[in-house]
Amino acid sequence: MANLLYAGFDTLDIAFTGALPVDVMEKLDAAREEAETRQDKVLVEIGPEKVQAHIAGHGMKGGYRYLLDTGPLGAKWMVKKNADASQWNLFASPHATALLAHGWQTCVANLHTEFIGMGGRIVNHAINRVDFAMDFQTHSFELHPEQVVAHSHCKVMPYWGDQAATDDRSQPATVFRGRRAESVTIGKQPGRQIILYNKRREAIERRKHFWFAAWGKDRKDPDLEVWRIEVRAGKKELKDKYQIRTIDDLGAGIGDVIANALQEVRYLADHQGDSNVSRQELHPIWHAAQSIAAQELSELRSGLTPNQVKEIARGDAHDTYLALCTGNAVGLAVSKGLSDEEIEAKMPELVAREVTKRLKGNSYDLQQAIRRTRDRLVFLE
Repeated sequence: MANLLYAGFDTLDIAFTGALPVDVMEKLDAAREEAETRQDKVLVEIGPEKVQAHIAGHGMKGGYRYLLDTGPLGAKWMVKKNADASQWNLFASPHATALLAHGWQTCVANLHTEFIGMGGRIVNHAINRVDFAMDFQTHSFELHPEQVVAHSHCKVMPYWGDQAATDDRSQPATVFRGRRAESVTIGKQPGRQIILYNKRREAIERRKHFWFAAWGKDRKDPDLEVWRIEVRAGKKELKDKYQIRTIDDLGAGIGDVIANALQEVRYLADHQGDSNVSRQELHPIWHAAQSIAAQELSELRSGLTPNQVKEIARGDAHDTYLALCTGNAVGLAVSKGLSDEEIEAKMPELVAREVTKRLKGNSYDLQQAIRRTRDRLVFLE
């Protein structure tokens, strides 16, 4: 039994020809230098609309000098230091939270609006990658990689333990935790990939708590099972096989990409005796995925609002800072030589006294700390 909780686009990578004006790039150079010095992202306001973005203190391979992030309802931008708008100087990826809150068409429109607000100019574009995800609530589901049926040329690679550290989140692998498989990936980028994995565990471990709001489920429910089937179409798959290059092409043809992928790669039902896999039944979760793929994908919505995205992110920030405060307070108390009993009884008073003493001195710039933290959390206000 597989109950659909969510279906929609989870990744949309777009390359653009275009450029920022020289004066904006000069401002970004200064902000990037500050970020490099501080070893932390810096908030910068650029363009006629004073678009706010966090800038990293480093660039990215491919000649991208500026890495900008416009927040959970915005996108990640990679920009080359080149004022020639006829060149492929730009690469943008809306955040998953933006796609959840707005849908992919609105996110594309927002990318254009945002970059123009920065003072930039966009001339052309090309779709680089699209991920379509379907999340199902299951009961006692166990993943068996040997039940995956795919063309013999498709890569299904095993890997035991934690997945190897890599910037490529599309690394083909079967990931096990103990003796239980948590993820299986078929295919390789920049072609086509299909991945079936334990989304609840991934959402918890990577602190993507917004997914629980999208599903309408309690993340503290120990009995909750959520498995994701995700179809990833890279540049090679989109352009060479389906001639999908532009946003208009995507709207017209992405349904075929998803539906055909789920026909060419299959996951079979448990406990079947027929040795001929062509006669074996599909697993109910795969039947459900094929049914979703046959619908009009562009009309799917999660129902998550922008305010919900901000509220969840604020809650996560609050929990993170509270945990840091508590851990540091215990460390402070131990460093003062307090016993366990004294820590339990006196730690709040100790923290209040020591923090007050520090703030009254000249060694700590409270206003600077407030400004930096407000800059860090600016997109949550």
